[in-house]
Amino acid sequence: MQSISKIHGRYYLAIFVLASATLSYQILITRFFSVMLYYHFAFAAISLAMLGLTRGAMEVYGKPERYTSERVGVEFARHASWFALSSVGAMVVLLCTPLVMSTDTTVTIVLALAIIAFVWPFTEGGVCITLLLTRLPYRGGWLYAADLLGAAVGCLGVIFLLLVIDPVSATLWIAALSAGVGWIVVRNSDEVRSLRLSGAVALTMAVLATVHTGLDLTGKSHLGVFWAKGEAQAGTLFERWNTYSRVRVREWPEKAPFGWGYARPPEVRVDQHFIDIDADAGTVITRHDGDIGKLSYLKDDVINAAYLVQPAADVAVVGVGGGRDILSGLVFGAKQIRGIEINPAIFEVLTEKFADFAGHLERQPGVSLVNAEARSYINHSSERYDLVQISLIDTWAATAAGGLTLTENRLYTVEAWDDFYRALKPGGLLSVSRWYGGEKHRGEFYRLVAIAASALQHKGVPAAELRHHIVALNVGNIVTVITRPDAFTDAQWQGARERLQAQGFKIFLGPDVTFDTITSTLLSDKADAAFFDSLPENIAPSTDDKPFFFFTSRLGDLTNMYPWGAMNNNVAVSMTGLLIIVALLACGYYIVLPFLGLARRMPLSTLAPPMAYFSAIGMGFMLIEISQMQRLMVFLGHPVYGLSVVLFTILLFSGIGSATVGADSPRPRAIFWRFAVLLITIVAAGLLTPLVTTWTRSQPTDMRILVSVLLLAPPAFCMGMMFPLGLSIWRRQEALLPFFWSTNGVTSMLASVLGMALSIQFGIAKTYALGACFYVVCAIAIAASRRADPIATLATKPVTGVGLVPQDEAAS
Repeated sequence: MQSISKIHGRYYLAIFVLASATLSYQILITRFFSVMLYYHFAFAAISLAMLGLTRGAMEVYGKPERYTSERVGVEFARHASWFALSSVGAMVVLLCTPLVMSTDTTVTIVLALAIIAFVWPFTEGGVCITLLLTRLPYRGGWLYAADLLGAAVGCLGVIFLLLVIDPVSATLWIAALSAGVGWIVVRNSDEVRSLRLSGAVALTMAVLATVHTGLDLTGKSHLGVFWAKGEAQAGTLFERWNTYSRVRVREWPEKAPFGWGYARPPEVRVDQHFIDIDADAGTVITRHDGDIGKLSYLKDDVINAAYLVQPAADVAVVGVGGGRDILSGLVFGAKQIRGIEINPAIFEVLTEKFADFAGHLERQPGVSLVNAEARSYINHSSERYDLVQISLIDTWAATAAGGLTLTENRLYTVEAWDDFYRALKPGGLLSVSRWYGGEKHRGEFYRLVAIAASALQHKGVPAAELRHHIVALNVGNIVTVITRPDAFTDAQWQGARERLQAQGFKIFLGPDVTFDTITSTLLSDKADAAFFDSLPENIAPSTDDKPFFFFTSRLGDLTNMYPWGAMNNNVAVSMTGLLIIVALLACGYYIVLPFLGLARRMPLSTLAPPMAYFSAIGMGFMLIEISQMQRLMVFLGHPVYGLSVVLFTILLFSGIGSATVGADSPRPRAIFWRFAVLLITIVAAGLLTPLVTTWTRSQPTDMRILVSVLLLAPPAFCMGMMFPLGLSIWRRQEALLPFFWSTNGVTSMLASVLGMALSIQFGIAKTYALGACFYVVCAIAIAASRRADPIATLATKPVTGVGLVPQDEAAS
């Protein structure tokens, strides 16, 4: 690296702002993709971002004559302006294109469009960040610390931004900020063209952002989602975005009561509005004037069958939605109803915007509504219930922090049902309704039974007695599984059976009713690992370590592409497989091919250690980050905490750790102690996280946040030291530093999708352990480097792979 003694403060500001803008924009893309395509496409946003950043790094590496240290400011300003323009342009293209997701061909076209449109802005951002990290004089880890701190502020800031403005306005403000910091960097330069471009773009974007924000806040027509999942978005009465869903209320012209599993068609007519979440999963708000008699049709819906099994005075409804289950409780005479709704936008719809239409359910005698995550609320509440009802809770919406990991998955685990059982009074019921229809959703029914059997055995129920604790009922495409920690007596069951059959519900399971050989095995002592492995689908009970209830495909099925037009959650698994293939191809193009070219000009003993090192920290950091985010989201109580606490803490303390690495070459003893502390903290966090979160799950939210920070901060601090430490060790190989940075980026891309696949197949704990192993690889790479020739000098001519030729060679 160069030996210039000082870096101007504007460069620290520049990398801070660009990192913040890049991560914020990535989060906004996950929201757009989840609304307009499907939730599993939202996870592709992570891969697109990392692929673009890698391309940006290789752009700098492949054109050393253009991206010199003297031109850092000018090139940064130019590419920051193009980041602003291309990010807004990609968003406009996505919003204005009627995307139809009905066939494999259309899906391929949509993916190609997304790659073309959204990789471009991240490529421009990648050039900016690579320039600052690799073309400025090396002054230790301070620049990298600013990069991480900027990302931390970006992930936190976008949460608050979406609370007050729409995502289109947020994108425009991010673009204005990015171009503006480019103008700050170049304002004292003689490059008039870059100065004018930055100023013009920043001013234009700021004006557009101001106008669009004003239109949104005043409720006037503005740029928004015109098409979602192939359908025009018309008739919108209300819309609210946040970091884990878009909630829209629209007119519902049908007068027949909306429902899923009516045993007989309702004869009454009612006024309703429809709520959809990310233009997909939905429910209704029913006009309620206080006359419960008008709602008697709810008794015919199989999701309310638990009330016929036995009366329930104290009820907990998980997922209030439009209040339909609250109304059901009132119809059946429940005295106390606690509605628990995780999404603040839905809570706002029901209790504020459409409270008059819904009859102010929160003011009904005995009804109380709370905006909270169900497991977290139940764990730290002393309330006990006769019935806990979970009816079709799936949003098909990707959280900004979780990608493929949906909050609702955490309701369908053995540990979750343990929590719900503890919240029941003696003789209380847990009722869970899911989709059921032939082969399409049968795996969900089997998995519900498997979860129930495992959770009941945790409560001490012998395997031979399980059938006396489980009832399953069906109407049409809905199945309701009702379980009770206390066994049904013969008299209780016979009375319940008569009421259920009189209502027209089909009984799948009961103390004296069997469904098929699979459910019979599940409710016996024969449901071992060999039994689950013998089945075509993975229906083993989902746990907090493997909370992927909806994904019944195995790792070997990743290449089996399910019909994209079908509503099948396993399409998300296929998407994971496709992204793994894309990531491997990217690794081949951006790592293997340049590596082979370099290996022809220098000894492997000199080249291989830094390549292994920067690849390993990319894999290790991302695997540990994803694992901890998956573990701690439900512990903290809201998916938004995946951003505001988990990701923010990891990035913040990684930045602080980076700042501890000085500009001087590290001594061997210092390197040893940094790695020793790193491995100790990673192992300790991995072992303590499941234990501590179990011990403290009933604590107040502020205490659980503190516990999470204490678990995350030490390993994050140490992981943040690793990248600048690598730059310190190999800093004289200046020409290759952009290549090393791109290697880190593309392996992070691979780890982000591979980590999800590994968690689905093997569990979160093993994925975390693999991340720790990659840091061991880092230590080995440094040891191998020290054994190489200490005065060996790497070639400075870049080798960038097929299609990428250094500028000086291209000119000749």
